[in-house]
Amino acid sequence: MTELPGSELGAVIGGRLQRDFILPFEGKPRLNIVGGNLPYAAAAFAFWGGRAGLYARVPLAFELRQLDPLKEKGCDLSGIVRVKEPLDDRRFLAYTDPLSPHSDNPIAYFAERNIPFPRELIGYENECLHFCSKLEYETYTARVTDLPRPYLEVSAAHLCPIDFLSHKILISLLKAGMIETLTMRASSGYMDSSFWEDMRGLTADLTAFMLTEAEALRLFRGRSVDLWEIAEALAHYGPEFVLVHLPDGSVRLFDRMGHKRWVIPAYPARTVDPTGMLDAFDGAFLLNYRNKYDPVEAALCGNVTAAVCMEGFGPYYVLDTLPGLMNARLEVLRTRVSSA
Repeated sequence: MTELPGSELGAVIGGRLQRDFILPFEGKPRLNIVGGNLPYAAAAFAFWGGRAGLYARVPLAFELRQLDPLKEKGCDLSGIVRVKEPLDDRRFLAYTDPLSPHSDNPIAYFAERNIPFPRELIGYENECLHFCSKLEYETYTARVTDLPRPYLEVSAAHLCPIDFLSHKILISLLKAGMIETLTMRASSGYMDSSFWEDMRGLTADLTAFMLTEAEALRLFRGRSVDLWEIAEALAHYGPEFVLVHLPDGSVRLFDRMGHKRWVIPAYPARTVDPTGMLDAFDGAFLLNYRNKYDPVEAALCGNVTAAVCMEGFGPYYVLDTLPGLMNARLEVLRTRVSSA
């Protein structure tokens, strides 16, 4: 596969490529479709006009043609690493209300809805139920030799949730290159008080660190329940910006350099499938931050992109959105931003 020169790429986006099995709150099941967090972030980045080099580890059987919509938008696929070792790339999500996903015990959810259990899910175990290891590699964990050389010449990158070791390795590799802007979304597997001592080293070189309210409270269990206090504490580890996503879709943005607090409201949307909405936010945030270096504007673009993502199915739904619609929603949302 021909590698694009790093100068032709706007960013590197690393994450997971998986086969999604989704039972929406309403509508028919979406089974064995391309998913994981990487394509959602990449599609949002591409929608706003960016060209990204994509990184993930996948099984040998993974079909790259599933990424054709991203390739057509200028994304580079030379960072997709096929591995010979067994790699379980399945992800199961069942929604019991429009916004509440469950990823354990798929047999029960299929039985409850009287839907035949897919053979592809036999033997499925939810990896999200386990904490990340600080020492042991998973098959999907990044290796120091994974990134193509041109990816180290790119000046911006975003890391989707993977695992603790992947984030440590990839941050080290990227910062040794030409990265100027590095954003990362926390992985739920290490957002726990047992990783408290590790967070300073993990986040020190980030431009922006994204996490959910639930993750913030787990990490700071016994220390704080004040989200602004948590965001400020994390920002003092190094990130210029800390963005905490609340269940209602709004974002609390702490700006360390300006010592400012912003509340970015969610754009009201009809929820069809919220899978990947946070990853879509991240892809849009990175591209728009790089355009204007305005974190509030970038977060606004992220929230309107997340809203569009929720209104359809799959990572590529956002690519069919009319730019005029997105811009109109931006105008509405800008008037609702507040400082705290």
